[in-house]
Amino acid sequence: MDQKRKLKGMLARIFSDATAEEAERTELAAYLGSGALTKEEVKEVVADFVQTTWKITMADGVISDVERTRLNEIVRVLGLERNELPDEWVLALRGSVAPPEPS
Repeated sequence: MDQKRKLKGMLARIFSDATAEEAERTELAAYLGSGALTKEEVKEVVADFVQTTWKITMADGVISDVERTRLNEIVRVLGLERNELPDEWVLALRGSVAPPEPS
């Protein structure tokens, strides 16, 4: 299996229930630390995952509580900054845990 596809599938599975469990976070950290992908490849996959997640979230035009929890969890677990998210995602998280401005 293509390593990029493997990571994207892992991200989709980990965040499918809007909560990244400890075992899932450990699995993700181990994979990211394995060297299977370069840092640039990881950034590319995460950017694609973010765009896909946002499109799915907005498909019905409403962000449910579960979807908002998922968006927050993705930002928290992946350590994303505002410039790595669609502007609308950042606005949707205002008042919750909007990611920090890039340093």
